[in-house]
Amino acid sequence: MRTHIGWGLALATALSGAALSGTVVFGQAATAPYQVPRTPDGHPDMQGVWANNNMTPLERPKVFGLRATMTDAEYAAVKKNLSSMTDGGDAFFADELILAAVDGKTKFSSADTQTGNYGQAWLSERIIDNRTSLIIDPPDGRIPAPAAGAAERARAAAEARRGRGPADAAQDLGLSTRCVHAGTPNVRAGYQSYFAITQGPGVVALRTEMIHDTRIFPISNSAHVSKAITMYHGDSRARWDGDTLVVDTTNFSPSTNFRGSTTGFHLTEKFKRVSADTIEYYVTVDDPTVWTRPWTLMVPLKNTGEEMYEFACHEGNYGLAAILRGARAQENGSK
Repeated sequence: MRTHIGWGLALATALSGAALSGTVVFGQAATAPYQVPRTPDGHPDMQGVWANNNMTPLERPKVFGLRATMTDAEYAAVKKNLSSMTDGGDAFFADELILAAVDGKTKFSSADTQTGNYGQAWLSERIIDNRTSLIIDPPDGRIPAPAAGAAERARAAAEARRGRGPADAAQDLGLSTRCVHAGTPNVRAGYQSYFAITQGPGVVALRTEMIHDTRIFPISNSAHVSKAITMYHGDSRARWDGDTLVVDTTNFSPSTNFRGSTTGFHLTEKFKRVSADTIEYYVTVDDPTVWTRPWTLMVPLKNTGEEMYEFACHEGNYGLAAILRGARAQENGSK
């Protein structure tokens, strides 16, 4: 187990420590003052490759109630449990490892029981602080209740799929499985969870490692395109609010699905560089047909000082063809 000084409770602190596959980094606050570098036009320079390898859970475990941070004793216990579970065994995705540690477990076994399960060597180094959730609003740190009609819509969608197999056609598979795109916003941590930011006069580009999507943010007061035009990543307009880049995105494709979102999805993202190697990335999601109120999360992104190379997904779509052949073989009773 390797331990490095990283970031802790203070949101405007630096991240540090070299990446070590399948390990966890524990953080504590740094207090050195910071002067943000600037581009020739005077705006904060956020260019570089940034990582989201945070282990803080998206939603606050109910045991913490309204507390945004753990007590020292709770934090020490969670770190101890994590140390025993990062042993090179099964890979841990999403929040499954941190939730196991909060529950007091000291052994980890992935919920993915399929053939070819990943090991921890496939993962980036994960970083933890004493925060209890990425969600900072609502105050309980949890996703708001579903809006009226959301449950009925979900049941109708499930009914429409009744009688279809998981891979009757390529279109039955998710966009990420088909290597079309990885979703917007992309807040998955620890696996291909890197972002490259490039700035130019009047424009910012955000490129993701996962499926190498690139989103273009024009710095513009112009209106969004017609609602008749939809896109996988939506239509973005950006502006500077002091030293914070604010990106407003609408016009999402019906195929874009962020935790059940619809074409009414409205995304607001804020990027604020707070140290030499940390950008605070705020994400506010709003879809009145899905949730009873907007909700906001904050992910500290760490500068890697490295290049980001193409992630080719499944070149030649070999994986997709194999999935479809396997589904046909199952239907024919083959083994």
